[in-house]
Amino acid sequence: MFASLRRYALAAVMMLLAPAANAAETATLHDLVIGKPDAPVTINEYSSYTCPHCAAFHTENRPWLIKTFVDTGRAKLVFVDYPLDGLAMAAAMLVHSAPEDTRQVLSDTLFSEQHSWATAQNPRQALGTLAGLAGMNPGQVDAALADKALFQALLDRRAYAFEKLGVDSTPTLIINGQKIMANASEADLTKAIETAEAGLKK
Repeated sequence: MFASLRRYALAAVMMLLAPAANAAETATLHDLVIGKPDAPVTINEYSSYTCPHCAAFHTENRPWLIKTFVDTGRAKLVFVDYPLDGLAMAAAMLVHSAPEDTRQVLSDTLFSEQHSWATAQNPRQALGTLAGLAGMNPGQVDAALADKALFQALLDRRAYAFEKLGVDSTPTLIINGQKIMANASEADLTKAIETAEAGLKK
């Protein structure tokens, strides 16, 4: 089953213990987008770097989704962070702070190597090592993890997804405004995308 709403609530309480950003501070979020910018269908993927179901999605359904709909120009896929705990938030902050040309690689690696870094004796150090391979030096890693404005921007967007879009588990897809479980069957995902395409023709 997907990560539960209960886990979201527990994580939210923990996040509130972190220092909030100054109201005057803002942060630019660097979303990972695959596909043509003008693709008619937008698939927003809400995932958490520590969620095992999200890691499974990146190994199973996601490659098929990209090959079938993104590579053919029918849709673009936008990765939207939905961190379920402090470690996932730290991973997200590093991805948003990584060099543009290694950002996607770092994100993919966090999922493919989730079993090692997320359960490491020192996950913070393991994250730093992966960020280093993505071109970030120790000072940049520390700065990214201390970026209060970035932390708040990610937290605010997660709250918006939960309160306004009904995203209460990961991984979840929002396809042109319609929510569907990311681990749905290929047939159901195809139907959801075709429904979105049909809606554009009305």
